[in-house]
Amino acid sequence: MTDQGGYFDLLDWLRGQKVVRPLRFFRHLQTTFNVAHVFYIDTLCTPAGIKPHRLHHTFGPSAAQRVNALGPRVFEPPLRQALAAIEPLDWNELEPGSPARAGLDRIADVLAITSCGVAYPLISYEGRQALLAVHRRVDACDWRRFRRLHDRDLQALAIEFHAALLKHNRAGRNDNETALRLTQRERQALYWSAAGKSYWEIAVILGITERTVRYFMANARRKLNVVSNTQAVAEAAWRGLISEPDTH
Repeated sequence: MTDQGGYFDLLDWLRGQKVVRPLRFFRHLQTTFNVAHVFYIDTLCTPAGIKPHRLHHTFGPSAAQRVNALGPRVFEPPLRQALAAIEPLDWNELEPGSPARAGLDRIADVLAITSCGVAYPLISYEGRQALLAVHRRVDACDWRRFRRLHDRDLQALAIEFHAALLKHNRAGRNDNETALRLTQRERQALYWSAAGKSYWEIAVILGITERTVRYFMANARRKLNVVSNTQAVAEAAWRGLISEPDTH
């Protein structure tokens, strides 16, 4: 168990970072509070699905692939309920037999984790919803004690972390407005990527090489200050930067 000194040390470290690196913060959080895993998402929830703007976690690429393989009908219900919550949502409090409970149980089986976790909902910008969740390998009794001792500190740190990411992103927008001017080809590549097309399919549609498509997508990610094509599509859509499917 951590003490107040550990909380303030982590808070001071977080506030002292010019650029917050999510995984570094997660490692500090794991060490300070002895949690097994940390999950953070800033996303847009639409009837058509959940479109992540930022997604960071400590489970690793293979675990994420296994969860994605379950399909949105499995992983979206618990995620939507947690994102829409007003107060911290304990995984154990999901209603038995509900889609959210069933989905979380499937995810827990795939990741080989227990249901001892809690999601802290966060306020985001531009119609998005966000949360930070932590998981700990303990029994139910120890989990209740852990939450009683550390809920306040974990929620405060989640807010600080989320705010730091938002501030950095907005500062980057103000300092680099010209960098956000996507070219017509970059917008077209993003449009067809949003439509689910592969690099090869986009190349055929636009009449260019696959290597050139990769170049356009890399430029778009850099200008939008994101690390994945999914994030680039979401960011461009929120900013109204994706062009109509004009291939000329």
